[in-house]
Amino acid sequence: MKKNLLILSALLCCAMIVMYILVKGAEPDRIFTDHTRNYDRYKLQAIDTVQFPGRVSIMKVAQGNVYGYVYSKTAILKYNTHLHQTDSFFTNRILPLSIVTRLEIDTNTNTFYLFDDIGKKITSYQSGTGKLDSIIYPDTTTARSFKDIYETAFLITNYDTTKKVTQLKLRNFNAPVQDSTLYEFPRFEDGGLSADGFYIRNMPSRNHFYIPFYNSGIIKYDEQHNKIQVIHTIDHTPPSNIAVPTGNIYTRSSKSIVVNSTATSDQEHLYILSYVLSKDVLSSGYRGPAIDVYNIMSGKYEGSFRLPGYQNSPVLQLAKCSDTLIAAYEKNILLFKLTSQ
Repeated sequence: MKKNLLILSALLCCAMIVMYILVKGAEPDRIFTDHTRNYDRYKLQAIDTVQFPGRVSIMKVAQGNVYGYVYSKTAILKYNTHLHQTDSFFTNRILPLSIVTRLEIDTNTNTFYLFDDIGKKITSYQSGTGKLDSIIYPDTTTARSFKDIYETAFLITNYDTTKKVTQLKLRNFNAPVQDSTLYEFPRFEDGGLSADGFYIRNMPSRNHFYIPFYNSGIIKYDEQHNKIQVIHTIDHTPPSNIAVPTGNIYTRSSKSIVVNSTATSDQEHLYILSYVLSKDVLSSGYRGPAIDVYNIMSGKYEGSFRLPGYQNSPVLQLAKCSDTLIAAYEKNILLFKLTSQ
């Protein structure tokens, strides 16, 4: 019963986050920082615009292809940036899936990992051969493992109902072993909602990131050296209780403020779409979000840039490949050349 309540709580939280970002009308509350952003280092140049047949709720890029998950079509579409062509990549005809909540790509083996809605099962798909494997995370040591599936270690969050604390864990779907607990978030009576966030995974560098929605504490896990590092964004927003009890579950408070909404990375930098207002707002009058760039090794802030508006739509997803930054605005994907000075 507790597990079901936690799942419902998480789903409600995700739905409310989307509503928060998309609501039009009165401007929501914002976090302020004394930091003045530096916009001199990075420059954007628009190079392409692509229309998808629905809102892109998950986006990844690999080997010159942009993959966008459109929930209304229960499909992943692929846009080839070289051929400028959009095709269906993964649909319910291949394997019926009610919802995909997370998509990861192993570029070494060209394997795609599709997560279900509760994180207990992922499906691996190799587009070249059409091979499918359903990986069920083992609850006991007698569960089987899949020898043909590689690079299956992913960050996940788990709410410990005994300790009443959210934990960041490393889950290996390829072996019947216990999760490795990497980090424990500050404890609040909130069912884990205050620690809610999203994952970024950079395969070449083997760096994993967990980015919270509501505070500045980004958790970096260096898989190669088995090290945890906390990177703080320029606002230094502390963790706080953002939930209110509603019957037997917790829901997100209307007073909670989203700080980080989406992000992407390359081998050297982390790019975070931040709704934090910095000192330069007073002189420029710009109150939209900014993309803040952080050095992955040092965790230091290196500069910012602004994405142009497009059809009054918010930026929902980010991805980066080589010198190309990709942003999903509802049904449209915009590609930019990103250069630094």
